[in-house]
Amino acid sequence: MQYLYLEIKKTIKLFPRMLLQAILLMMLISVIAFCGVKSMEREPLAVNVEIGVATKEDNWMTHMALSYVENMESVSQLCHFVQVSEEEGLSLLEHGEIAVLIVLPEQLVEGIMNGQNPSVDVIFPKDVRLEAMLFRELTESGAGLLQVAQAQIYGAIDTAKAYDLTERLSVIEADIDSYNLAFALDRLAMYDEEAVSATGRMSVLQYYAASGVVIFLFLTGMAVYPVMQRENPAFRRQLTRNGTGALWQSFCRWLCGFICIGLLMCVAWVLISVVTSLMPGVGKHLTSMLISGRNHGTLSARIGIVLLMLVTVTTFISMIYSIAGSKTGSILLIFLLSVLMIYLSGGFVPSVLLPQVMRAVGEVLPSAYLIRAFGGLLAGYRDGALGQSIAGMCIYTAVFGAVGYCIDWRKNDAV
Repeated sequence: MQYLYLEIKKTIKLFPRMLLQAILLMMLISVIAFCGVKSMEREPLAVNVEIGVATKEDNWMTHMALSYVENMESVSQLCHFVQVSEEEGLSLLEHGEIAVLIVLPEQLVEGIMNGQNPSVDVIFPKDVRLEAMLFRELTESGAGLLQVAQAQIYGAIDTAKAYDLTERLSVIEADIDSYNLAFALDRLAMYDEEAVSATGRMSVLQYYAASGVVIFLFLTGMAVYPVMQRENPAFRRQLTRNGTGALWQSFCRWLCGFICIGLLMCVAWVLISVVTSLMPGVGKHLTSMLISGRNHGTLSARIGIVLLMLVTVTTFISMIYSIAGSKTGSILLIFLLSVLMIYLSGGFVPSVLLPQVMRAVGEVLPSAYLIRAFGGLLAGYRDGALGQSIAGMCIYTAVFGAVGYCIDWRKNDAV
């Protein structure tokens, strides 16, 4: 107990210096989180295709059909048509001023109506850009739809002639045309709208808040080295002679580290609360965005989850100090492992955007369970998610604690 008293006294004395280091870490993490949120909220890439259209004759029906196509909502959002001559269009295409050149034949509309089906030439440049690639995909899709429609009409004609049903052919063709027009023009028949979030149930702000808290807890391990470092060999021998074994020494250092990390987290929470209280409107809006959903649990349950997170992080840091030994090695190892685990778990870039192998590894790391546990406090837990997070943190705590104690015990025996 005297040894524990000395460790706590040392912790109180060194805490102001650790607090300053933790504040610097919090400022760094805030900058990273701000950049992450801004990158996630970036507007999607806007594509606008400049298309040249050349007609071989001045036909009012062709101009009317082209005007109809230009004003379609699905076309006007992506394409901008420029009417040019064929020679002028080839020149613009060569200089990259237009992405595609469409050459319309003579009597296009008439040929479609009388069954001649004249072909439309679509000319692409040699060096295909994104806009041209997009239009090529749209053109090939449209050509496929026309091929299917023609096959349906010709198949209906042959079937009607074979079974002597030519008097019903007009009705069959009308049904086929209605079906194809509804399929081609009704956007809801071609597309299904579904909101997909790379951050899962959490919003972008909640996701980066949870990731920021976890990385802050890990990186505070670099600041608590003075209270979690191993004693010098001579003092360890004296402690052993007085009956203070490796297990008690490890527990006392772990307890001091747990207290420091908990206090640093409380100080960070107080600072955030003070800053938001100085801006009532912003603070209320920020709180409403951060805390949403259901199944947050009771206050005691939420405090228990936070304490379990602190226990897991403290045990991990204690193990790293037991493995590395020196101050420089411990700090570097904590930093590298923390950043690597947070990255693989999706703390910087959402895990759904990572390669499959990296995503599979990141899902079983302790940082993933910590992020899900704290994120659930903000957005609520899915069925079974809370139990999985608690089980994962308990297992990792036991593994980290056992490894750290075995290393301390072997080093004490070596002394």
